[in-house]
Amino acid sequence: MFIILLQLVNKLLIKKTSITLFLITLFSTPLKAQNIDSLYTNYFQDTRELPYLHLNKTTFIKGEEIWFQAYVTEQNSNTLHKTTSNLYVSIFDENGKQKEQHLIHIKNGIGHGNILIDSTFTKNAYYLKASTNWMKNFNEDHSFIQKITVLSDRERDNKISINEKKFYEFKIFPEGGHLISNTINNIGILIKDVNNRGVKISKGKIKNRSGTVIGQFNTNHLGLGSVSFFTKENEIYTFEATLTNGTVIHKKTNLPELIGITLNTNVIDDYYILNILTNDVSLTKLKNKKYRILTHNTRSFKNINFNNTDKTYTLILKKNELPKGINIVTIFNENNIPVIERLIFNDFEEFQNQLNISNSKIKSDSITTTLTNNSSEKLFLSASFLPIETKAYKPTNTIKSQIALKPYVKGHIENPEYYFNNNYKDLDLLLLTQGWSKYNWDDIFNNATDSYFDFETGIDITATFNKKIKSNQSVLIFSKANKLIREISNDQNPLVLKNTFIKKNSTVDFGLKINDNIYKITPYLQYSNSYLKDTFNKNYLITNKDIELETSNFGDLSKDITILDEVILSGNKRKLDNKPYGGVTMLRNIKMKDLMNPTGETIIQFLTFKGYQYDGNGFSPKGIDTKRDEQNSSSESEGIELDSEGLEPDSEELGSVSNVDDDKFNRPLVRVYLNDKEVTFNIWVIENINTNMVKEIFYGKVPGRFAQVIHIYTFSPHEYYSKKTRLTKLKLPVGFTTEKEYYSPLYPSFSNSTFREFGAIYWQPNITIEANSSLNITVPIYYQKELKIFVEGTSEIGTLISKTQLINID
Repeated sequence: MFIILLQLVNKLLIKKTSITLFLITLFSTPLKAQNIDSLYTNYFQDTRELPYLHLNKTTFIKGEEIWFQAYVTEQNSNTLHKTTSNLYVSIFDENGKQKEQHLIHIKNGIGHGNILIDSTFTKNAYYLKASTNWMKNFNEDHSFIQKITVLSDRERDNKISINEKKFYEFKIFPEGGHLISNTINNIGILIKDVNNRGVKISKGKIKNRSGTVIGQFNTNHLGLGSVSFFTKENEIYTFEATLTNGTVIHKKTNLPELIGITLNTNVIDDYYILNILTNDVSLTKLKNKKYRILTHNTRSFKNINFNNTDKTYTLILKKNELPKGINIVTIFNENNIPVIERLIFNDFEEFQNQLNISNSKIKSDSITTTLTNNSSEKLFLSASFLPIETKAYKPTNTIKSQIALKPYVKGHIENPEYYFNNNYKDLDLLLLTQGWSKYNWDDIFNNATDSYFDFETGIDITATFNKKIKSNQSVLIFSKANKLIREISNDQNPLVLKNTFIKKNSTVDFGLKINDNIYKITPYLQYSNSYLKDTFNKNYLITNKDIELETSNFGDLSKDITILDEVILSGNKRKLDNKPYGGVTMLRNIKMKDLMNPTGETIIQFLTFKGYQYDGNGFSPKGIDTKRDEQNSSSESEGIELDSEGLEPDSEELGSVSNVDDDKFNRPLVRVYLNDKEVTFNIWVIENINTNMVKEIFYGKVPGRFAQVIHIYTFSPHEYYSKKTRLTKLKLPVGFTTEKEYYSPLYPSFSNSTFREFGAIYWQPNITIEANSSLNITVPIYYQKELKIFVEGTSEIGTLISKTQLINID
């Protein structure tokens, strides 16, 4: 092994100086760091939320909608966040002024929504920002930001060009942050144009004070490069680059430091080679000083201690002992002061080959695309289908760069998708020119993390009544849109409904119940967790100094939509009986009006009296032990799959099961329905329902079905009204955005350039593909010969997925 390491060092062409060689294995026992370990742990113990929005596209025509799926990952585990729920999506204009805000309900790390581009979008560009209240506690901004463009149907000097003098950004970055004299220094190079795009240089020159060329350099198409050369004492060097248009730009180095250390990093095969270099003068002052190297990534860290006894130290890190993704290497001096920092990227776990996209069936007006998951992980995806010539899909970040790269770097990342297509050499150049990481050591040492902002879960509603509720009175609350039905006793004023997921602009009915009559009562409502006071950092503004404005030859699509006046129809209502499947011939039926129920008796108590056991998670027939698997009781996906109506499949789909004690699927023994909607896995919904709120119950066993069923039907607000009921209907001005099903805009044409370049074919959120299985998606063709599909997402263990593929319809 030692011979192999010496061969690696020889490849580096290191000068024949005294070299102390360390092989560092990160699984060795870490040396105790004086206070740094605990400070680091404390700073990152509170998890960061990392949001990402996958938009169906980034350029829109008025009348279209922005469709998106939100992913929120938890940085400490690197997987989808299981508990976060409130994600705020704000829209800011070009001046950084907030236009509107939408609250998205996140469930198990995923949510989705849509925003209409209506006539109020009068500017060319806007910015979407996704963040949470909890994120405001941290110094680092991990918000998601995406620029969107709105096309105009007016000829505003189309093909306009803003003629300004060209300006180029030319920067040089000594690796580790310091230029040390009389030793070899590695320097990163960055050249960008006025629009923040990289500039390729085939040959640049490095000159000393006298103008002598002592070296050369180049940059790639992203404007990134690096060069190593021996830096002399008291010498300033000039980097000179000649652009393709003949412009010559210059950048001078600072005067090299006489005392200090520098870093030179190389990647050879499966190793990272870290050369820590100094000069003779520094060695006399720093000899035998204790240095420490900390490798960390916010989730874990390892310490490596060494004494400074030679001018060159070579430390070798094995890739397979480093976490995947970004790793930060920080070197501390004997006073525990960070003096050098470098970001390295350990080869990312690619998922491209495990997700296969193919065509399974083509019709005259549609095509069925098959997404095949060849891995052992469940996938959560979203997919945008656009014309092959699209110019409308230009995301600033993919989910890979947003989650795995952006949280660590401070600067702008041009074309982030490029770096994750096995272009890790260029990614290392990017990290070299980024300098120190986004996490500031002053903040870490001072534990500068606030806890003023709450971790939000839903919306709390406080209802205050203008008079005291007496002992024989209670408050009834109904909301069909929010699946809310409560009867609250008189001991709560104000009344607080915690952690609700109310929908914005939905209605809630309030009533005061006195004996069997219900009267109007109007509460004063207050809301928490419904709005985020957000700002927009203008440093994120993307300003193009030399552009061509795109225009649309479509008018605003919204102009083709006719908004009809509300029409209220009245007539004789036909009473419909509640009859679930098997209700007449196979289930027992009880009409509550025929019974005398104790005042205040709940439906749970009534069903227990009728022979069911209730354990807080669900019902079971009395006499059967039903200790449920916690995961099955909280997740429908682990139980019986339901059809679109929420009903149980036929027995043929479930298979023949005759013995409830021998059910290998651990399915619920009793399935509960409230007004024909299944609540088996959300049984808390019925816990506060009293029997006098229930109209009818069906219960029992249906032959051919595995589980027993309970169907509960409550009185509707109209039926309460017929019982001398008077309700106060209040519209909620705040709440979560209602999730809608995607619909395609009414484009005037599918053949002209506007549709081919900026139109949309289809959008599919909420894609879940089990391990080693496939899913079919049928999309319209709209007379196109080829389509592009853009897929983003993650697996259940945190593997990030970003894939683009052409679909050939011919």
